[in-house]
Amino acid sequence: MRKLFLAICFNLICIGLLQAKSVEILDKSQLPKPEPHRQQNITKHTISEEEFMSFLAERVDDVLIQSQDELSTKSTNTQLSDQARQAMFESKKSGFQKIYESALKRLENEENNNRPDIDFPVIGNISQEKMPQTQTPDIPVIKTYLPSLSNQIVVPAMEHIPYLMSNIEALPDGVVKFTETIMVIANGKKLRNGLSKVLPQYVISRDSKKQKISYNLINVSANGQSIPYHLSKSGNRILLLPDQDYRLAPGVYTFKFEYTADNLLWDYGNFKELYWDVTGSAWNLVASRVGATLSIPGQHQPIEQNILVGYPSRLTPNDAKIFNLSPQVWGYTATRELFSFESLYLIVSLPSDVVASPSIGKRFMRHIDNYGDVYISLISLIIILVSFVISWKYIRANKGQLKISLRKTPILLRYLVFNRYDLKSFGGFLLEMYRKNIIDIQQSGDTILLVKRTDNLKSLSKAEQKAINYLFTQGEPVLNVNKNNRLKIIRAARVLEKELRRTLLTFMLKLNGGYLFFSLGMLLLGELFIALLGLTPKMTFMVLFIGTIILSVGIYLYNRQGWKAWQKWLFRALGLVTLLPTMVAMSAVVSIWSVVLILLSLLVIRHYTNAYAERGGLLRQYIEDAANQKQSLLKHRENILLGKEIANRQAAIWVLDLEDEFISSGINEYNKLNAMKGFINNQLH
Repeated sequence: MRKLFLAICFNLICIGLLQAKSVEILDKSQLPKPEPHRQQNITKHTISEEEFMSFLAERVDDVLIQSQDELSTKSTNTQLSDQARQAMFESKKSGFQKIYESALKRLENEENNNRPDIDFPVIGNISQEKMPQTQTPDIPVIKTYLPSLSNQIVVPAMEHIPYLMSNIEALPDGVVKFTETIMVIANGKKLRNGLSKVLPQYVISRDSKKQKISYNLINVSANGQSIPYHLSKSGNRILLLPDQDYRLAPGVYTFKFEYTADNLLWDYGNFKELYWDVTGSAWNLVASRVGATLSIPGQHQPIEQNILVGYPSRLTPNDAKIFNLSPQVWGYTATRELFSFESLYLIVSLPSDVVASPSIGKRFMRHIDNYGDVYISLISLIIILVSFVISWKYIRANKGQLKISLRKTPILLRYLVFNRYDLKSFGGFLLEMYRKNIIDIQQSGDTILLVKRTDNLKSLSKAEQKAINYLFTQGEPVLNVNKNNRLKIIRAARVLEKELRRTLLTFMLKLNGGYLFFSLGMLLLGELFIALLGLTPKMTFMVLFIGTIILSVGIYLYNRQGWKAWQKWLFRALGLVTLLPTMVAMSAVVSIWSVVLILLSLLVIRHYTNAYAERGGLLRQYIEDAANQKQSLLKHRENILLGKEIANRQAAIWVLDLEDEFISSGINEYNKLNAMKGFINNQLH
């Protein structure tokens, strides 16, 4: 219900604003599709539950401590290499110990990377199940009691799982409840930070379709003491992890995991089927005794039962047994120890009416659980698109009321009309400084001098002040415009170009700031609701938030233009290198389709944000005003050429390429257009 509530809240908010590792265990497509009421060939034994538990406790006494000759003649299905097999028999140690040590080598490097210098606190007040120890001539062993049994048994005193029992209960509403009891021998190696468990996120059918499983954690305890655990998503796996790191001192511990799984049973129409990996194929530990029980509601009987043991690439039904404990309870056990990453797989076909069909509400909740992140991402994208249309129409309809203006400098005037910044733009700046009586422009033949008239530059912008200071360095009042001083002119011109870009960016943000912040806010709000649908909201939101920032950087790099063609392709390559790994990282916490929709939302925001300040967008009115100014200058040409008026208008005349119309043969000391032509010639040649 929490996920449904979050989905409804998100839609209401949107309307208001608009206005350890798991391994794939089995290719089930290779299995024969079961037919109703067809029994399997595995021999079933009808015994009591007490007899079943005793069998589980006693069945491996001849396996745990055995001679090397017995080990060499027994098929263990461990897939060891020839070198490992040869090294196994070089020692006089027991077979169990040699196989176990060989299995440990698989993660030897990983263990060496652990931080032995970090001392984790010992878990609460959990007491070890201390038992009297004894020694045999072969390997160190200890005596202990298995859960639910009163008889004492002997187990190797090495880190492993002596006992694992999973009680599976199919409830009438289709939910499957698990109560797993796992006894471990800890010696400060792999189990020094406690026991975690891996669960599958999806169940895969025989025809390779998959459906998402929804878990609910009930309780986790160790030796009867509850320990705070949580569910965490990692790729296609669900991890049962402790809330805080803790350390298990060497000893014997009995963990108990209780949780439920919804949508686990696959519905084929005329029957349902349970697929389950009892051990999870994820522990790098030997498990001596592995078993499971399955409780079926009502008076139903399984249609077919399959139990397989081994590695995913090598499974066999020969090393397992099925027991009928009562009319509705069945037991399953492996008849040998399971080595690292081996498992016990159950495939049980049940009558179609063994559990009630899900209601419409439950099917809807499962749909939200599967695709809620995609729907929320899609809604966010649609709102971002629609909000642009609304915002655009509103701004266009109320453009006279917008309190947004551009400081109409000669440099900006040339950019609006010709869409460029060049040396003539800088010439317009010099003529504007002449109009403001900051500098004087003098010409004598081919010599052009810029003379600084005042040190009071308060009326200028910071960029204009910086440009003047670049021209007149070290207190020099005169600048001879020649090749020797070209570097000063270039520095001053670059400062003004940067100011132009900042002005346009600020203007763009003012025009579309409302849309930009609304769209980004909607995107982040959608990511927040997506995170709340998951198992770890805080971590999921942080991954999405940081990923969104990195995606924005990648989009910027991909669209950046370089001065040369190779620079453009370099930026595109950097953009792709940024985008692709980020999308992969984000898809670890949400659906890849949700990540794609987030990327599309960012692209839409970028496109429409730029659209506000494009020449055909809201800048169009300012461009038209600049073009009209050009016609006005030509219309009043005769009046402008008279007296001092030319000094006030010649900067605009120059940047609009009208200088030839206003260069007079008569003498006018205020007309500096001819001097500017000489300035351009000196800098270009």
